[in-house]
Amino acid sequence: MHAAFDKTMNHRHESSPSVCSVGRLVAVIASALALSSAAMAFQIAPMGSAFESKLTNETENSLATVAGRLGVLIKGRVHEEITQIGMGCPIEPGTLAQDLSCSLRDLPFATPYVIYGVRWNDLPPFKLSPDEGNCTYLGKSCNVSQTIRFSTQPLCWYCIFKDAEKKAQSQPIVGCSKAKGSLRGNVMTRSHFGDLQFLHAMASEEGVHPGATRAKVLDWLEFAWKVSSREIKHDAFLRDIDNATLKEHFGCTQWRVSDLYILGRQDKLLPYLHHVAFGSVLHTVQDSFAGAHASRERSPPSGMCQDTDLAHPRRIVEFHTYGAQDGSLHDEQDSREAMTRVSAADMWPDAVEATRNLSRFYEDRALWSQVQPYMQCLFELSEERNDSSPGEPYRRR
Repeated sequence: MHAAFDKTMNHRHESSPSVCSVGRLVAVIASALALSSAAMAFQIAPMGSAFESKLTNETENSLATVAGRLGVLIKGRVHEEITQIGMGCPIEPGTLAQDLSCSLRDLPFATPYVIYGVRWNDLPPFKLSPDEGNCTYLGKSCNVSQTIRFSTQPLCWYCIFKDAEKKAQSQPIVGCSKAKGSLRGNVMTRSHFGDLQFLHAMASEEGVHPGATRAKVLDWLEFAWKVSSREIKHDAFLRDIDNATLKEHFGCTQWRVSDLYILGRQDKLLPYLHHVAFGSVLHTVQDSFAGAHASRERSPPSGMCQDTDLAHPRRIVEFHTYGAQDGSLHDEQDSREAMTRVSAADMWPDAVEATRNLSRFYEDRALWSQVQPYMQCLFELSEERNDSSPGEPYRRR
């Protein structure tokens, strides 16, 4: 599903490390992160845009900037490319596999705020309570007074990430649930390994009926779309929003909408929150077409989605769960090669086509009631549906 880094906002004013020490530290992190893999869908780049880089306010020698330039942990700019194409980057379906022009950074078709949102599902900002700041890696512990982002506290971020990856093998990572044996997580660990995997169109555990996962995904998309269409205001408390999935997973919090999406950056991003929310919608939908996230029928049914003039996509057979998947097999499905494999002279990859359609709704300022029929169609279940599993092609042997 996701692993990547964000930029920082609050910074500790420490003396700049030497170039050699930064290089050595980055090399260590690069080696370590290369071995990790969370439940991820289409890949994202280490830094989303020049705008995000400016939000760090860090020196040239800062570890986060160097790590971002090296592309540690994150590989290709696949989500970003899909989004740029969907929002107007001029390219033809038949040349997509060879033409990388829409994968370049800082293209003008999708705003940097939409790109920020596309990356949010993988990189949600989070805070640690004082008793959660004891994760230490390479001698560095977390500074719990700061919002945690990879670029702010990369060693802390990585330590928390790897700790959650290990613990998730034996304990469910949750937010509001008080189930016996569960482990309380933050938005990042819950998104990658826990109860928020619906952000990536996946089930959180094996044996879940696809209808239940579909309901969570659609609830999430309803919420995110309503934020993007301004039907839900930035200062609304999540617990007060009439949405079953939000109440289940965020009802115990004191968070407002802006806390979820742009924690620690409200001063810069609040006017653009609707763009960020739309980007997060796109990420979930795009992920649903990654094979390790969900299996779909080989071909789409004939005809159009009900109450629309949009072609029906392939129906979902099964939502997968990450816990027992082989990380390398999962990652292959997240690559650009996997995304472009189905490209033809006159047909876009499914994720691109869905992004193009949703972008038109967004540009028309469509309300949720107008986009809902298409969104339901995007996640329509096959008659031959299965409960969630890792998926046999991706199962760890």
